Amino acid sequence: MFAQFRHDQFENAPVVALHSSASNSNQWRSLTADLENHFEVQAYDLPGYGKAPMRADHSQSGLAAVALPVVRKIEELSAPVHLVGHSNGAGIAIKVALLRPDLVKSLTLYEPATFHFLKSGDQKDRRLFSEIQQVAGLVTAAAATDDPSVGMQQFLDFWNGVGFWDRLQRPAKQNFSRMINAIISDFAAGFSETWQLKDLSSLEMPSLVMMGLESPEVAQRAAAAVSGALTNSRIALLPELGHMAPIFQPEWVNSRIFEHIANVEKPAVAFSWPIKNAA
Repeated sequence: MFAQFRHDQFENAPVVALHSSASNSNQWRSLTADLENHFEVQAYDLPGYGKAPMRADHSQSGLAAVALPVVRKIEELSAPVHLVGHSNGAGIAIKVALLRPDLVKSLTLYEPATFHFLKSGDQKDRRLFSEIQQVAGLVTAAAATDDPSVGMQQFLDFWNGVGFWDRLQRPAKQNFSRMINAIISDFAAGFSETWQLKDLSSLEMPSLVMMGLESPEVAQRAAAAVSGALTNSRIALLPELGHMAPIFQPEWVNSRIFEHIANVEKPAVAFSWPIKNAA
């Protein structure tokens, strides 16, 4: 708990948190607990995940199909929000900010899964884009077979390290395998996105981009590129953390989230020190 920042929770802008692929809103339970009494956290189940998934707007293309339903949820809160996202959720958060910057007071992104712009980059970018395309292709091919677990093994081992799948218990493997169609949809929406890095310069809200130094190279490249393109951004490099740190090491990530949004709510420059007379 972060007891040093005392503020009526209803005075502060709410936090909206968007989860990664192969996850659900429960991944933000520790963040909700850590921000208790400071910020109200709204965590939504994105399409295909959790017990109460929102419906995608299939009249839209790319990430807008999910971003617009999130926009409608934020509009119901009647106030701009601190928008937090992890991986695919971070990509959706960027799209929300591009569509409705007036609704986003701050942006906090952990390794946004925004890879579409890499295909028009330099040779290294194109290699990385081909690498993540290959992962998506393996997942898609496996979904057409009687054993989708083959694709999920490729997906989870890519993001968590080789051997992650083998260490899972059978019920967990079955649960992840049921998510395969949602993951395919996430990849398809992300790859069909059209904004370019230069478009992010229009976003002026204070932004924090976090990157684990043990993450796959493609995730690091995307995070660094997004942070560099945002107008009012800083990047946090987190040693010994990987792509799934918001789930497996939330204590390291949540403190960064809190520091960022708390400073936006009550910047350090606004503090004044009491004047004391010399003894």
